Amino acid sequence: MKLGTMFQILPLCFLSLLVLNTQPLLADEPEPAVVDMQGNPLLPGVQYYVRPVSAEKGGLALGHTRNKTCPLDIILDPSSIIGSPTVFHTSSSSDVGYIPISTDLTVEMPILGSPCKEPKVWRLAKVGSDFWFVSTQGVPGNLVSKFKIVRFEERDNHANEGEIYSFSFCPSVYGVICAPVGDLCR
Repeated sequence: MKLGTMFQILPLCFLSLLVLNTQPLLADEPEPAVVDMQGNPLLPGVQYYVRPVSAEKGGLALGHTRNKTCPLDIILDPSSIIGSPTVFHTSSSSDVGYIPISTDLTVEMPILGSPCKEPKVWRLAKVGSDFWFVSTQGVPGNLVSKFKIVRFEERDNHANEGEIYSFSFCPSVYGVICAPVGDLCR
């Protein structure tokens, strides 16, 4: 597999989210919310841009990899200033009005004008026996399309940058093994 120098395929270690909020959330909230760079809770159905912590520019985008036109895969595009818009939807029946940390999510990149007509919902995909990555053609509610946003535990080098998150493939289904989809890209 040969990729252009402008793109980097995102195997199971691809990204962390950086948000700038150091104030605690209200105590009466049932689950803590994922917050954006301004400290506001992420809202379902709203477009956000996902950026790596260690890059001044670049972000998540849809791209052609694996020498195929379609389906599109989720890539880190360092040539982009901010990447592509990303939308989160909760998979749980308890709608709290925001995106809670560590809850099942459907993640989508609603890009119009793409040559690929498939849904832009994320899914866990596999090539060969041990190369896992995030691609499109997911189905909301399907097991391989359930992701979570989790707090990144190592904060020593980023103590003044607020909350840092990463993606995890960890559906709330008994017997499914959890896997981190993102670590800090250094």
